Amino acid sequence: MHPRVERMPPPSPDYNRFLRVLRRERPDRVPLIELGIHPTVINTMLDEPTVLSGSVRDIMTETVRRSVRAHHRLGYDVVKTSAIIPWDVDRLHARGGVSSGALDVSRAWANESEGPIATLDDLERFAWPQPSDVDFQPVDVATSELRDGMGLIGFSGGVLEFTMDLIGMERFMLATVLDPGLVEAVVERVGQTIYSVFENYCEREEIRALWLGDDLGHKTGLLVSPRLLERLVFPWYQRYAALAHEHGRAFMMHTCGNTREVMGTLIDKVGIDAKHSFEDVIEPVERFVDRWGERIAVLGGVDVHLLTVGDETAISSRVREILEYAVPRCGYAAGSGNSIPDYVPAEHFLAMVAAVHEYNR
Repeated sequence: MHPRVERMPPPSPDYNRFLRVLRRERPDRVPLIELGIHPTVINTMLDEPTVLSGSVRDIMTETVRRSVRAHHRLGYDVVKTSAIIPWDVDRLHARGGVSSGALDVSRAWANESEGPIATLDDLERFAWPQPSDVDFQPVDVATSELRDGMGLIGFSGGVLEFTMDLIGMERFMLATVLDPGLVEAVVERVGQTIYSVFENYCEREEIRALWLGDDLGHKTGLLVSPRLLERLVFPWYQRYAALAHEHGRAFMMHTCGNTREVMGTLIDKVGIDAKHSFEDVIEPVERFVDRWGERIAVLGGVDVHLLTVGDETAISSRVREILEYAVPRCGYAAGSGNSIPDYVPAEHFLAMVAAVHEYNR
């Protein structure tokens, strides 16, 4: 175990602490939340070997176990979990530089030019994932590893991102004008697939809230027009939120980019209960609190750039600054503005967590 982890307060998890934040209440202490912590960072904190051996299933199982163990020891009340939807999508890869303990040490990102679906005929031939094809083993493993008092947050990627992956971003942009029927058909299939995953989550007692991740914007605006989102994408969001609420769960939204144009719609029409993902160059989390903090919960906000290149003093100071501003004004859970990738030094991440614990004393 990393010495700094050993100095953290003894864990006393209570998922209700986080649920109170989602209800815009103030719990006994500020809870922590992360979209993800890279296995390399987790291995460093737990002082575990980075490269794992065994079958694909064995590696996945051990990776999930370590994640739950790390979240617990660091004082998290909840941990994100995610089923695997087997989309047959080609990824671009760059090898080298990272040995993560994951299945492939290459970096992968979306093919922006094209995807496997270019026509309606392609759509019909595509090996579309059925509900029975979705792999819930990561969720099962996380459930079995939960410590008393902890809860899970059931996560899925989103309608827009998956649709762009399947069509290709460039082709998608053209198709919204030249072949709108294709876009509508893919969105329909994607939306229903995600819905079936969320239905499964709602049947699991340990999953206390639903979390959708769909990056809608870039630094200065939306990736597509608000009209397109409101016509094709947001109706699915509404269904997910309604499903969550019908089952007594909150519905959390992770979306990167400048989403000011549609935030009112996401709150009023979709019914999101919390917003995650903040970048200081777009909108510091404090400004979001000013604008929307009386209506939804606010999650995270410590800029990933600061966590990457800042020193520990600057990180601790920024965490304190955010906490002192946000906690009195909204339901707030602390964490990064996005996630903890492999290039964030473990010591910097731990400085953020330690600053939250210091505030909670």
